[in-house]
Amino acid sequence: MAVIAVIMSVNFVACSDDDEDIDTAQLEGTWGLTNDEGYEVYEGEKESWNDQYDPANPISDCEKVIISKIADNTYSMTYYDYYNNQWHQNDTEKFTLDGNNLIPVDGGTEFTSVKLLVVNSSQLVVEQKETDEDGDFYRKMTYKRM
Repeated sequence: MAVIAVIMSVNFVACSDDDEDIDTAQLEGTWGLTNDEGYEVYEGEKESWNDQYDPANPISDCEKVIISKIADNTYSMTYYDYYNNQWHQNDTEKFTLDGNNLIPVDGGTEFTSVKLLVVNSSQLVVEQKETDEDGDFYRKMTYKRM
């Protein structure tokens, strides 16, 4: 479900230094969450997390996503959560690519910045940032190809 926020967010931004780590041709496939780290600052209180997962041996709170190309430059992302000893489909979103930027087809902005850090044959890394009147939010999610 956390991935939903990523894709329904704002445009992804990538710096030129990161371009060598981004191979958008590798975006399609099934990705299992292996690490979810970050923090949230709300009303001056900072809560941090760094959670490890093994999508090959899932437990509650595990996530996976299946990314499929459905048209020229349009992709579908189907989200799954693991509970009751099986994967359950959560939601499906569509997005387009603009360079390394992912643009949600349905629009919507929730985060100030969402960035692809790595996309290759074995790994997908996404970073989210948000700052608003309530505080700061940072999250980095690492996935491995399943």
